[in-house]
Amino acid sequence: MEDLYRVVIVDDEMLIRQGIINYIDWESQGFRIVGEASNGKEALQLVDELHPHLLITDIVMPGMNGIELVKAVKERHPSVEIIVLSSFENFDYVRSAFQFGIADYILKPKLNGEELIRTLNRISPNTADNPVEYEKDISLEDLLRKKLEGQEWTAEEEEKLQAFPQGAYTLLGLTETRRNGGNSALISLHQKLSEEGAIKGIEWIADVESDFNVALLIYDSLHTAAVQERLVRFSDEYEGVGDRAPWVVSAPFFSLKEVGEVYRDQVIRLKEYAFYMPEAPILMEGLLPDLERKERPFDLSGFIDRFKQRKFDTAIQNLRRHLDALTSDYTLDIFEFKSWMENVIFNSIVLLGNMKYPVDDLETLKYEYFAVINEAGNVNDAVAPFYDFLEKVQVVVQEDTQRECPTDVQRLLQYIEEHYAEPLSLTTLANYFHFNASYLSTYFSTHLHIGFSDYLNKVRIEKAKRLLESTNTPVSEVSEQVGYSDPSYFGKVFKRLVGSSPGKYRKKAMAAN
Repeated sequence: MEDLYRVVIVDDEMLIRQGIINYIDWESQGFRIVGEASNGKEALQLVDELHPHLLITDIVMPGMNGIELVKAVKERHPSVEIIVLSSFENFDYVRSAFQFGIADYILKPKLNGEELIRTLNRISPNTADNPVEYEKDISLEDLLRKKLEGQEWTAEEEEKLQAFPQGAYTLLGLTETRRNGGNSALISLHQKLSEEGAIKGIEWIADVESDFNVALLIYDSLHTAAVQERLVRFSDEYEGVGDRAPWVVSAPFFSLKEVGEVYRDQVIRLKEYAFYMPEAPILMEGLLPDLERKERPFDLSGFIDRFKQRKFDTAIQNLRRHLDALTSDYTLDIFEFKSWMENVIFNSIVLLGNMKYPVDDLETLKYEYFAVINEAGNVNDAVAPFYDFLEKVQVVVQEDTQRECPTDVQRLLQYIEEHYAEPLSLTTLANYFHFNASYLSTYFSTHLHIGFSDYLNKVRIEKAKRLLESTNTPVSEVSEQVGYSDPSYFGKVFKRLVGSSPGKYRKKAMAAN
């Protein structure tokens, strides 16, 4: 009895488990059922305790599903052979999407004693009374990873590829955050694409780089346009799961031998571009946004001269303009972009110190600024400390000459309250109060703890909410009445601050009344 292959059965349906147990005379075939479980978590505990030779598991189960179980078992017990039971009527999907090292699969509708014996014979040694470990075939994931790492396939490995799905291919790159800690996005994507017969299979390649994963989409070349269109649509639908980070998608290619080149030349490049476009749901080769003209190199000498002449407003305005131009150029080297900001911070502090301005706090903060900039994973996180630095510089240079503001907070707020529907800007506000616009911006943020634009939007949206609740005025007119000339922009601001569109907000408010 001890020479028999030990088997654990996993399925959340008891009738399925009992059916598998009773399909064949296991011991006469050289196997012994040593345990059964109704979910992945229970099964993993059994595998740890019983050390079976073979695991037969369902895919769809509560809690830890079959995909997660396969991955966990292979990580802990790589010698355990695994047969997957699946309701997905698609050979290529099962073979490509769940190859974390499984030995074979059986479709549930075809599950019977003969099918089970054939599968067992394929994966077990010839002598059932002397179980030994044997070398399993290399998976498609292993072959693809090898190419992605820049290695070449052997002639034997290329021959193995003939058994895998042929057709057109696309590489899809996702960060760990968009993956949401599992394969849920990929499974949903496959199901949506399969509904229209657009795809043959998906092969998942986890952790190609730190927190970066790649999927190989396999489909008929006739469906190239359909697959691309659905990728765009689905990435937008899926944006709420996990932190925002664009999906990156290669152009179609038609030979698996090209996968390494496509990964290096397209996917990695698009991943770099994504740094500058973190809000985009997807970046697809051939469908990138148009680039504005290249910004000229920053005039550092002119910037230094303006500082020495104490033309701080002009110097900082030029900095902001140049930074805006840099952030719109997604082809700019990320290291170069970050280094430029750090260089400006360093030189500004040196200049201010030479001009006898108090820079002790800035000297202390610069190391924090540098650390945040260096570690930033996207452009928004990278520029945040830089803008904070500029605001602190404005405070430092103006505190000596303008310690007392000629107006007060109440007058500012009252003016905005009375004129929110008009075209308001810091410039118009500064002109009205006869004050420096740049300093007013810093003063506004310092004393009200919110930027001028954000505060104005807040006032306008509150007014809009009252109009939507109490009148039937069309949304476009409400937009105009509260100071927005563009209804589309009004809708975006409203949704960002309130959480729903103006129309939905009105319906909800009317229903509540």
